[in-house]
Amino acid sequence: MKNFSLKIVILCCTVILFAKCKPEDEVTSSACTFTDAESKAYYNKAVTFGNSPTRSNCNILKTASLDLIKKFEKCDAATKSQITQLTTQWKSIDCNTF
Repeated sequence: MKNFSLKIVILCCTVILFAKCKPEDEVTSSACTFTDAESKAYYNKAVTFGNSPTRSNCNILKTASLDLIKKFEKCDAATKSQITQLTTQWKSIDCNTF
């Protein structure tokens, strides 16, 4: 079960981390992008969890992911369906299994 959950978390992290709302030349809102510092902070949380899959690290990553999804809710290219699906997937992760 831990391996399955870890794969889901890593997959979601990858999708969120590398997804962009619009090409850079069309970005009209800071909600569609995040800074290098934000990107590195999120990446570090994902790596920390990957290296040490504990309940605490899972909760930290889960919270960071949900916060990032909230930021992308304001992005024109992120559909309501996509936001709902990602939010549902992250909320369904049970960190108590770690």
